[in-house]
Amino acid sequence: MNYVSLVQRGRVIVAIVGLLCVAMASALVWRTTAIRRSQASESQRKYNARIRDGVGSEVQFADIGDEGSCRASADSVSHFIFKRSGAILNGKTKTRLARMEVSTLAGNSRRISLDQLSEILAQTAIERISKLRDSDLNNASESLRGFDAPDLPDSFRRGRNTVKLRASKASSLTPEQFVAQAKAIRGADNASKNIFQAAAKNAIADELVKRSRSLGDAIPERFGSSAGLTPIQAVLLAYSIAADDPMTDSEANLQKHMVEVRDGLTRITGQTYASPDGHLAYGNNGYLFSTPLDLAFDDETVNLLLDHIAERSANQ
Repeated sequence: MNYVSLVQRGRVIVAIVGLLCVAMASALVWRTTAIRRSQASESQRKYNARIRDGVGSEVQFADIGDEGSCRASADSVSHFIFKRSGAILNGKTKTRLARMEVSTLAGNSRRISLDQLSEILAQTAIERISKLRDSDLNNASESLRGFDAPDLPDSFRRGRNTVKLRASKASSLTPEQFVAQAKAIRGADNASKNIFQAAAKNAIADELVKRSRSLGDAIPERFGSSAGLTPIQAVLLAYSIAADDPMTDSEANLQKHMVEVRDGLTRITGQTYASPDGHLAYGNNGYLFSTPLDLAFDDETVNLLLDHIAERSANQ
């Protein structure tokens, strides 16, 4: 098994459960250094404001291990995720998440590090892939082909001939190649799965560092601590990567952003782009980025994730 194949399959592992996220746009290369720095600073300021407008304002975080406030926090996380992607955390899962948050904030359970979370997500991915049916892999492949709608212009529909493993980069993998690689991972022996898991962990770790740094800059009172992550913070980061959702913008402003995307693509291409009406930004057939959250963030996967968080956070 050569290195390129290993890296590619590591990315496929990550993509199947959506564990890749949007990369930050780079500064324009034709500007002077001083202008680039100024633009980057202003762009970062605006981006931070969008994060505060999104997860910073729409998710309620608990400060102490009080059951009522932790349940309210879990409810707000569930609502936030559902409105953006359609993914649902059921009542039992929310109750479990709230109780884990209570235990952590009360000091009865340990917080987990970013490195531990990358291990957890990679392990969860491999375990989840091992249980997927052929129909699940086909559905995941279809979701990763990108947004589709009856009013999608043909020029954009042609872009659905390949799967997209992350929002910021194109991929040369056809849907058939993606499914074949996913089946190979699913059917691999334990030694090979351990290698794939290590490759996935490295990819996830890089994304977690970027995302947590971005959140820490924007809302340091919630994500700027070096003490580690509570279960609710870990679940939010897992969702963010699974959906490739940077968690920017309030519900209302996210709708405005999708309209701006439609208007911009229409202006650039001269073809009327599909309307965002009736579509969510993320998740299956997401308007901004489509990922198979019915596999990546369904109740079975979230509870598997919580199992591994509980294992690593248990005080000895």
